[in-house]
Amino acid sequence: MNSKFAITISRQYGSGGLLIGKKLAKDLSVSFYDKELIEMAAKESGLGKEFIEKSDEKLPFRFFGGLTDAISGVFGAGYNGDVNDSIFKIQSDIIKNIAEKESAVFVGRCADYVLREHPKCINVFICADMRDRVKNISASLNTDSANALKEIEKNDKQRDKYCSYYTNIERGSAAYYHLCVNSSVLGVNETADFIRAFAEKKFNEK
Repeated sequence: MNSKFAITISRQYGSGGLLIGKKLAKDLSVSFYDKELIEMAAKESGLGKEFIEKSDEKLPFRFFGGLTDAISGVFGAGYNGDVNDSIFKIQSDIIKNIAEKESAVFVGRCADYVLREHPKCINVFICADMRDRVKNISASLNTDSANALKEIEKNDKQRDKYCSYYTNIERGSAAYYHLCVNSSVLGVNETADFIRAFAEKKFNEK
């Protein structure tokens, strides 16, 4: 594909969305952004990477009492507002700036909403059968199925609330995406191939 484009991937926890996004970006020879956005936001804001990771795709919280020098420098002395809101704004600006300059695949962080006015963007939602999600998280966290299921339920709730709070959109609702796909049907590699074919068709390019 010749002109600049963006593909955003929203995903259920354990659905393989991260691996699918990486393969898709590699096959399309474009940049891939997931945790990289945390590092960029940390550099942009002056806040620590660990601090931003704790607020990543989670609902806002407020600071009470003393502030670190870094937070005061970024948000102003005496700031006690929603730090996550500011981090969301920083990451959103980074996503927009990247999409203006190059083609890329973005995973999470409401990138579909952030890039809603992008002239050439495809929004994808990836789900998977629960048995596959549990298997994937069990392997990833080296834990049993019961704990994996708890982690899946916790992460899904966090992501649902995060998306609803910042976008007023029901995460996973087909009406808000160009493509919804169950990765259990084709597996990681063929799902990535399917999304690529869909993108080429939608953009009328090969």
